[in-house]
Amino acid sequence: MKPKIENSENKDDTVTGDVIGDTAYSERFVLKLLLKFANLDTLKDEIQEKSFEEDLCTLWDMTAERDVVLFLQKHDVLNLLSFAWPVIESPRIVEVLIGIIGNMCCQREAAESLLKMNSFLTMLLEYAKSEDSLTIIQLLRLINSSLFLSDDNISIWIDMFINVGYSNALYFILKNSSNKELLLTGLENFNTICSYCNTGRNRTKFFGHFVGSEAIVSLVAAFTEITVKQKDCCDRDQLERVLIISLQITLNLVGFDKSYEVLSDNKPDVGIIIAIVFSYYENKFVNQKEIDMDLIDIIDSAYTIVRELQIGELCDYEQYCLQSYSMWKTLSSIATFDQNGGSSFENDDKEELQEFSKKMKTSLSILIFNYLENCSDDNLLKALDLIDSNYEDMLSLVNDKLLVKAVSDRASNYRTRLKETENC
Repeated sequence: MKPKIENSENKDDTVTGDVIGDTAYSERFVLKLLLKFANLDTLKDEIQEKSFEEDLCTLWDMTAERDVVLFLQKHDVLNLLSFAWPVIESPRIVEVLIGIIGNMCCQREAAESLLKMNSFLTMLLEYAKSEDSLTIIQLLRLINSSLFLSDDNISIWIDMFINVGYSNALYFILKNSSNKELLLTGLENFNTICSYCNTGRNRTKFFGHFVGSEAIVSLVAAFTEITVKQKDCCDRDQLERVLIISLQITLNLVGFDKSYEVLSDNKPDVGIIIAIVFSYYENKFVNQKEIDMDLIDIIDSAYTIVRELQIGELCDYEQYCLQSYSMWKTLSSIATFDQNGGSSFENDDKEELQEFSKKMKTSLSILIFNYLENCSDDNLLKALDLIDSNYEDMLSLVNDKLLVKAVSDRASNYRTRLKETENC
């Protein structure tokens, strides 16, 4: 690992031979820094030096380059860091080193190497229980990068999560933190775990470790902290990302045969998430006249969630039925063109708008009818009053015969009474 001595007689050759791959970064700089980790007797003193931290931060930036990561891999850096770690006590240095490892794990070679280092990786995962937010953020990013490249090794990750009690640590963070960056990263981490670990033969272990009441409680705590309490501190992309991935996480949690049994007490919490999501997108679609092509998927995901947990029976019609109908009515304006041949919605493709409108209307109709099937009698009357003359149009878009019959049976007495009132 000792760097080569510079040949001062041929400066041009030295510079050319010193660079790492196709980058402009110096091999000599990196090797000199790595040598400090090999000497534990002096490392404690080195860590106290500001220049050491600055050099590590430089290396952190450098590891965004694949060639640098491969160079570090060539010199067995992960094993070197594992060797030196017991004497590293500075939270800042720990944060930077985990950040470096996280960047390295954006490359498959490094991610696979780390996964073979069971003891070292287990020790890193324990930092999820740290009180240092910056360190946790880097650990969460490391996990996200590694899972993305794990392929057939997901089962190893799940076993490690179980061994260190990772879900409890993650849920504690989401439930108790008010640090926006930590919560955003934590939600991304939860979503990444759902996306990669809740698959195939890993689903049973995923359910056992990650699906439970505390999962929903912590999710809604982080969700409301960002979308309500810190809404003004978030840019639009951040806010919409939280809305979408929170639905995705919930969708993963409710997708098991025993989900209803395990999560039945969390219906009000899930209702809060759906209400906030629909309030946001109703405003965006109805008032701001903006078409979000993800909206159909959002509605379909919400429908699956409310169906699986039977949330409609507890929700007031103003939580998501009102917003759904508001969007349903607004869809008709997409097909309405003014005298200048323009639409109130900005989109150059008229056929695309028509197709979008049709699909979204169908999705909204199914969601609304699910609500009508399960809501209280009082909310049923309010919802039917709201829908009024559009009931039949909505009915024609629902292909689920059992759902249509259930709603028709519930609504028949009300509809009959309404017609009798109109004839008086």
